[in-house]
Amino acid sequence: MDKHVQDIASDCDQLPERFIRKQYKEYGNVIDCGLSSQAELPVIDVSLLNSSPVELDKLKSAVTTWGCFQAINHGIESLFLEKVREIGEAFFRLPGDEKKKYLRDEDDVDGYGNDMVLSDDQVLDWTDRLYLTVLPKDQRKMQFWPQNPPHFRGVLDEYISKIELIYEDVLKALARSINLEEDCFLNQLGTTAPKSARYNYYPPCPWPERVLGVKPHADSSAITLLLQDKEVAGLQLLKDNQWVGVPVVPDALTINVGDQIEIMSNGIFKSPVHRVLVNSTKERMTLAVFCPALSDQVIGPADKLITDKTPRCHKNKINQDSEIGNDIKRCEGGKSQPSKPKSTAHITKLCNFTLVGNDRRPGRSWSHISINHKPMNSQVQEIAAHCDQLPERYIQKEDEEHGNVTNNNASSPAKIPVIDLSLLTSSHLELDKLKKASTSWGCFQAINHGIEGSFLDKVREVSRLFFDLPAEEKKCLSEENDVEGYGNDMVFSDDQILDWTDRLYLTVFPKDQQRLKFWPKNPTNFKEVVDDYISKIELINQVILKAVARSLNLEENCFLDQYGTTSSKMVARFNYYPPCPWPDKVVGLKPHTDGSAFTFVLQDKEVEGLQVLKDGKWFGVPIVPDALMINVGEQIEIMSNGIFKSPVHRAMVNTKNQRISLAVFCMPQTIKDIGPVDGLITDVTPRLYKNVTFSTDFFFQNNQQGKRRLDVCKI
Repeated sequence: MDKHVQDIASDCDQLPERFIRKQYKEYGNVIDCGLSSQAELPVIDVSLLNSSPVELDKLKSAVTTWGCFQAINHGIESLFLEKVREIGEAFFRLPGDEKKKYLRDEDDVDGYGNDMVLSDDQVLDWTDRLYLTVLPKDQRKMQFWPQNPPHFRGVLDEYISKIELIYEDVLKALARSINLEEDCFLNQLGTTAPKSARYNYYPPCPWPERVLGVKPHADSSAITLLLQDKEVAGLQLLKDNQWVGVPVVPDALTINVGDQIEIMSNGIFKSPVHRVLVNSTKERMTLAVFCPALSDQVIGPADKLITDKTPRCHKNKINQDSEIGNDIKRCEGGKSQPSKPKSTAHITKLCNFTLVGNDRRPGRSWSHISINHKPMNSQVQEIAAHCDQLPERYIQKEDEEHGNVTNNNASSPAKIPVIDLSLLTSSHLELDKLKKASTSWGCFQAINHGIEGSFLDKVREVSRLFFDLPAEEKKCLSEENDVEGYGNDMVFSDDQILDWTDRLYLTVFPKDQQRLKFWPKNPTNFKEVVDDYISKIELINQVILKAVARSLNLEENCFLDQYGTTSSKMVARFNYYPPCPWPDKVVGLKPHTDGSAFTFVLQDKEVEGLQVLKDGKWFGVPIVPDALMINVGEQIEIMSNGIFKSPVHRAMVNTKNQRISLAVFCMPQTIKDIGPVDGLITDVTPRLYKNVTFSTDFFFQNNQQGKRRLDVCKI
């Protein structure tokens, strides 16, 4: 070709014939629904394969019918998978000249570029890739391993070590599932069998119906472990003469059976034909790890699988390095022998597509956003209203403990348990629901709590009226170096990232500790409404404390006795989240847990934003009319000796709508020691936490540093 694909994509006026996909005769008249048909691909819990015959049977069924499955609970943390994706995205984001430093040699499969071209009529795929030999380590060709991003090599090396463990577990389980000795497949493949990794980058394509990201093929490996794009689907399987899409399952690995396992299993397990479609508006990136046998290793059906009723289906085969090229020939359906490899153009960007940072949308560039490097004295409400620059102090960084806090939006509302408080004294079923909610989620939606919906609207109304006041009037309620009053959270370090929120923070109980100089006089009924609301919350708090104690078969006042009915403290935090032009760069509140006993949240009536972290995934908390969202705090986790869980949660922002919420934190006075209840400490369940005294400074400093306070309270 005279033009590179990058030039073709930029011109957007014609598609070279070499990229136009054709009908593949070997697959017949297949049904092609594009991306509309989604597969119900089996989901296998890898952690259960050694202990659950049911899960092992599910695995066998998956690989005999589908030839692949979605692996969950595989032992790789969600946050680390994010790092693996990020280094791949960072590499493909590099300038073309930088990536070309790792360009594959004409006769070498390793390196950056495109797949080998084995014939003059070979149809080209709409993809760039970085192909690396990763195991054994002494066979790595480090000249092709990127040094930019600087942590690329370390992250990929760690990922491969984790994949190696999963690979062994899956191969052993596959053998056991058909009553073979668990090492029989591993022994055939070789103890030092190689592994190769392929980062695939699929740019958006103006002609998605005319090209393919990867042509139909089956893998020549034993198994392939695929980390899919987190958001964009594209992988499809051919099953029952129809192409079906493989959905994105959060944190799962898609594992394919390869040709070599199909041979070793004597055809019991199936190596699926699959392909990749492209998207007209979104880029997509995946990472496939291929696990073949040792070169020159003889592969054949396991002897025990060959009987009079199940004769040999495959002859023995010698594994060769050239099998990589054979995948291409299978896609093409060609009969010719491989010719000398030819290089092809690199796909790097498309017409009207600009990739800056993590934004993946067509025609979207962040060039109109400038970063302000000077400290900001404005409140967030003022920044949102008047500022066209995003201050650097608000740009969220990667959170090592909870992942990328701005780029991991919850895809669906959580099924947060709903507890009817009016039944807690009469219904054992409702009490059990409360216990389960507090142990699994650490939070619940409380209904029938005794506060009228019309009064909750009054509470929301006085909150809204306060934040609607002129800035100068609100600022009269703030003092430097004091946590109470109007403004932002305390700043403990020069590099502390700020949250996209203004708040009014008030001690509300006991009344003799209220600092009235921080209480708004406008709206005029503010104090009356808030005092009335807090008195109602105090009653609900006592009901909850007694109920959670009974749910653990403890004397109902045991938590209250530690908490203190007359020496307790309650603080209210009114949160205002202005609309944000940069929702993917900021958060309303960083991930944190509450240092209280319980926290009662009155959500905005219309706009959602609260999210809870559960099982490594962020879940959006839906709005339940007139419900109170109740979180277990760290003090109850300590008192319950870890039975109840204090959930990590955060607040996201909205591009168009403001959001207001009210959180009431219920806690003992700071002079009170908190520790596990004696009745919960036994030889079987030893003490997990030491006694601890919570303080305001301890609460805020750890919160802003993203630390879980309980980590320093453990024995």
